[in-house]
Amino acid sequence: MALQKGGGALWLGEHHNSVADHQLQASILRLIVDTRDKESTTRRPVALGLEQVQVQFQPVLDDFVAGKMTLQEMKKQTEWDRRWTWPFEAYQPVFEAAQELNVPLVALNVNSEDLALVEKNGLPGLPRDRLREYISDA
Repeated sequence: MALQKGGGALWLGEHHNSVADHQLQASILRLIVDTRDKESTTRRPVALGLEQVQVQFQPVLDDFVAGKMTLQEMKKQTEWDRRWTWPFEAYQPVFEAAQELNVPLVALNVNSEDLALVEKNGLPGLPRDRLREYISDA
């Protein structure tokens, strides 16, 4: 596997409830990090974005990757069962690989409370301070 010198992004499709898909994602993450470490003179950053986790829980993901909490604590503190309908256990291989490899996990989803405001009143219904959580120059 050759890494692109200018960086880039890799988007992996999945079936949310497929353990096999998430095992494959974890394997690909391990391969990317291993290849980067072997072929690169500089350790280009690698991060893993998660649509499953709302941005308000970024500190929880940071603490998990840093080894400050267990997988089950992360599940509870991200309110997984309330905010994402797919089984947490299916994603376990990805989370474990990220923690083991010290790959940052990045929360990508909007907070459900903000989404409800926008669904009800459009983007103007989102207070400016909340909008700045997503768009820094808003």
